[in-house]
Amino acid sequence: MSSASQAPSSGAPTSPAPDRRRQRLASYTIRNMVYSTLIVLALVLVWWSLTYNPTEPQPRRVEVTTTASYAAEQAAWPVWVPEVGEGWTPTVAWFEPLEQLPTWHVSYVTPEGEYLAIHQASDASPAWEDSVLSGAEPVGEQVLPGPVGEQAWQAWEADSGNAENAWVLGPEVTGGATVVVHGTAGQAEAEELLRAVRAQE
Repeated sequence: MSSASQAPSSGAPTSPAPDRRRQRLASYTIRNMVYSTLIVLALVLVWWSLTYNPTEPQPRRVEVTTTASYAAEQAAWPVWVPEVGEGWTPTVAWFEPLEQLPTWHVSYVTPEGEYLAIHQASDASPAWEDSVLSGAEPVGEQVLPGPVGEQAWQAWEADSGNAENAWVLGPEVTGGATVVVHGTAGQAEAEELLRAVRAQE
């Protein structure tokens, strides 16, 4: 071969050929990240579809009216039944023995999100009162409304529990049963509940 053929050509220096292997690896890395993300999303979607149940039954609505009618048939005294409006959510209604005394009980979540209940029984024993009042102590009297008009109720208070605020009215003015209104709600909501009470016989 001639020496001319071996000499480097004149002109601008040539750039090195692109590293095709590095480009291919970078392409694989991005593609793998995309695939991994899609796989994770697919797994999340499968898990969600298995756990989500739109037909899952909603909490059973407490049927106050039917239970109250039964209580009125069984009790020897007028049963106090609240006829509250929107915002009051009934949580429990029953007529069962409590400390061996037939007892009417109905409770609500109030419009302010507090708890408020009525317990009612005749011949209330100390054990019955202790069960309902949950450690509360008497603090005086307050005048509250109700189906028998405004009366002086005995007020009770506790540091915590379902009888933080409680009011007790004796059987001499209720037609034969001790009535306890109690809960975490204040006096204003207790009065609202009592204004909606009807004595059912």
